[in-house]
Amino acid sequence: MKCVASLLALFGVFCLGAALNSWQLPDPVNLLSAINADLDIEWMSFKKSYNRTYSSNREELERRLYWEDTLRFVQEHNLRFDRGEETYTVGESDFADMAEDEFQRLYLSSLVIPPEDEREEEVVDYEDDMDMDLPLEVDWRTKGAVSPVKNQGACGSCWAFSAIGALEAAVKIKTGKAVDLAEQELVDCAYRRFGNYGCRGGWMNNAFKYIELRGGVDTESCYPYSGRRSSRCSHKKSCVGARMSGHRDTQKGSESNLAQTLNQHGPVTVAADVNSPGFMHYRQGVYNNPSCDKRRPNHAMVSVGYGSSRGLNYWIIKNSWGQGWGDKGYVFMAKDKGDLCGLANHASYPVL
Repeated sequence: MKCVASLLALFGVFCLGAALNSWQLPDPVNLLSAINADLDIEWMSFKKSYNRTYSSNREELERRLYWEDTLRFVQEHNLRFDRGEETYTVGESDFADMAEDEFQRLYLSSLVIPPEDEREEEVVDYEDDMDMDLPLEVDWRTKGAVSPVKNQGACGSCWAFSAIGALEAAVKIKTGKAVDLAEQELVDCAYRRFGNYGCRGGWMNNAFKYIELRGGVDTESCYPYSGRRSSRCSHKKSCVGARMSGHRDTQKGSESNLAQTLNQHGPVTVAADVNSPGFMHYRQGVYNNPSCDKRRPNHAMVSVGYGSSRGLNYWIIKNSWGQGWGDKGYVFMAKDKGDLCGLANHASYPVL
């Protein structure tokens, strides 16, 4: 009865029997009892914090159940962290009321990886420098080279944010000027013949090729992000904020080569397998997931450095899910673990 009363208060007075029949739920009593009424206040707080409104009572009930599952996962994972069984914590985020398969469809199906024989690799070759001593830490954020974390929204445009993030950093390092460049131009204009498909996926090097051939990419202020693809490309030569002459790949699968590139050139685009609830709800610490598949990258980001904490080496990764996700928009991913999750498999950087 407590659960039913809670739902009445939460959704307003309506005919529960008719509503449940319209949802075609086989056992509405059990479903209602699955709701934890003790979490009503926390649920209201979540909706307020993340600006949640739902189209129907049915949708809100479904979202509530996903959110409660997330809370259970968070509690169990962080308990293992407290026992020393995990190297990172998780927490509530903008994704807390999403089903895992929905999250995967919207955020982790957005890479269109070229076949190996079509990749135009320009391997970075350090020859005698391969064994050079590297600094223990590199963090381009401390040098003011990294632009603020952005939010791609419910659009599979991580490839565009990865490419633009690396280019913004390269411009700042070379010229000292901060630029805010247009991911939306890549979503709209770097289409099909460049091997990209807007919000349905793309590839970082294909984005670089577009910028090279187009003669630059517009600024964000001229071409603001909408999070959906327009069939009209609105590129303007007068709005170009950055140009590039080419791009280079790091040595495939080599973490040492990736580290050297970061040290010598600056932030690098990376792709990785991050298909896990631990990454989805990551909060702090070193993300170390031995079960991820380095051969199947599903998300593109920007590596802006590396470091070490409590004996764990990590990559500093800038994501594009907003500053409310992870550690202020960043994730620290395990380094020197056999290229865990494949971060060194498809890394590249722009050449100005």
